[in-house]
Amino acid sequence: MNINLAKIITCIIALVIAVTTIIFISQNPARIGEEPLIIRAALLALAIVSTLVAAYPFMPFFAGKPGTYVAAVCLPAVIPALAYYLIIFPSQIGTGLSGEQIQSELITDSSSNGIIEVGFSYPIYTPSLKISNHELYTRQVNVFLRMIDANSDAALFRAVRKRIPGSSLSVEATVQGMLSESSGYEFNPLEIPPGRTITTRVVFVISNLDDGTTFTEALGRAYQAQFELRDPESGDLILEFPLTRI
Repeated sequence: MNINLAKIITCIIALVIAVTTIIFISQNPARIGEEPLIIRAALLALAIVSTLVAAYPFMPFFAGKPGTYVAAVCLPAVIPALAYYLIIFPSQIGTGLSGEQIQSELITDSSSNGIIEVGFSYPIYTPSLKISNHELYTRQVNVFLRMIDANSDAALFRAVRKRIPGSSLSVEATVQGMLSESSGYEFNPLEIPPGRTITTRVVFVISNLDDGTTFTEALGRAYQAQFELRDPESGDLILEFPLTRI
C-alpha cells in the first residue's frame, strides 16, 4: 500500500475515533460517571491522542518521525487527563446530594378544572426540581412526595416511573406515555452524573384526595410537605427537602 495512502487512512480512522469518543463522553455523562476514575481518564486520553494522531500530517516539524511525535506530543498529552480525574476532580468533589424545588406547577386543562382526563380524574403535579450530586460517581434516586396533615396522617406519592411493570393500561402508564414525548420531564429513577446538577420536572399522579378537595387545598391544610430522594434498590432515604406551596 502506498505510504501516503496509509497515512491518510490512519488519520481518518483516528479522527473518527476521536469524534466518536468525544460525542460518547458528552452525551452520556451519567453512564461515564458509573465507571472507575481510571476508565474515565482513559476515555478522555483516547480522545486526545486520537485527535493528535489525526493532526500528525499537519505537523511538518515531525514529518517522517512518527515515533518522536508519539513520545514528544501524544504521550505527554495524556498527563492532563490522568491528573484531572485522579487528582483534581477528587479534590474538588464533596459528599452527598442536595436538592431544592425551583418551580411548582399543576398541568391544567381548562375543560376539566385543572385535571387531565387520563381514564380517571386525577390532578397531575409537575414540580421542577434542582438536584446536585457532590460525589465521585453517578447516583440514581427515586423521587417521592410526602404530605403530613395536622393529625399526623401521611400520604406518600412516588413520582411516575420510566419502566412500569405489567402490561395493563394504568393511570401511571398513561401519564408517562403522554408526557414522555415532551421535553423537560424525567421519570424515576433520576440519574445525576458526578459533580453535576440537573434541573428537571418530575410527575406525580395525586390519586387519594377526598371528594371535592383540590390538590392546592390539600397542600394548604398539610402540616408538612416535602420531597424525598430514595435509593431505587434499598428504598433508603438519601435526602429530604421542603415543598414550596403552589
